[in-house]
Amino acid sequence: MLSGSKMANIPKRRSALLLGLVLLVASSIVACTEPTPLLSPIITAGPASFSFSAQQSGTNPAGQTLSLWNSGTGTLTWSATDSADWLILSPTIGSSAGEIDNIVLSVDISGMNAGSYAALITISAQGAANTPQTVVVNLTINPPVEEEEGKVERESVEEREVEEEVVDALDTEKLLEIGYNHPEKVVTVEGVIIRTYYAKKSKGKPTFLDFHDPYEGYFICIIWEEDRQIFVEEFPPNPESYFLGKEVRVEGTIEIYEGAPEIILRDPSQIWIV
Repeated sequence: MLSGSKMANIPKRRSALLLGLVLLVASSIVACTEPTPLLSPIITAGPASFSFSAQQSGTNPAGQTLSLWNSGTGTLTWSATDSADWLILSPTIGSSAGEIDNIVLSVDISGMNAGSYAALITISAQGAANTPQTVVVNLTINPPVEEEEGKVERESVEEREVEEEVVDALDTEKLLEIGYNHPEKVVTVEGVIIRTYYAKKSKGKPTFLDFHDPYEGYFICIIWEEDRQIFVEEFPPNPESYFLGKEVRVEGTIEIYEGAPEIILRDPSQIWIV
């Protein structure tokens, strides 16, 4: 038979037990009602900055390309604006479900004086997780030179352009034609590196620099393990990080592998940022 003191403790124990159950149920309800994170589009653009240069009263510099795509989910409906009268963007609106949209940057130096100028491109997209994103554009206008010196310089530039044909990295048809019919020809290819990968577990441990996603059937550059160290020293911390998102030019002969063009990079002088 229970003593009087033990009988008095029973209601207290029951109250404590009931209070614990109430707290447990309440915490379960709160946990179940916590909102689930929503997936959304993500603005990805490259390169992160551009540089233009020109001679005062001379011709406008060549246009450059800003690549923009959705690295998140759904559809990214974007718009692009700039902060300078001398900078022209085309197009200024678009949408991406993962494919790459290209914006051409043009510069008009009419009536501008020699000096350094800067502008900001703002990329906005309603509903994007990281809107807005910005890209810096720098413009350097050099002082005018004497007419004769200018004439000699223009002739020199024209000669270099004739000698150095620059091929778009996405012009697969032209690159294949060169690779099949002129495999000994050294060409210069220009484009934005949008994906990189160091396959250290694969045979030869290649480093891939891709100009299109997906990469299959498009131009790529490869650095084999035997040459990788000099690229790591020249482009720290490593070439796959250094060149990702950058607009580059690469120089070499076109090789064909499984129906796609490629250039093997064996020396750092074969690749540079433009």
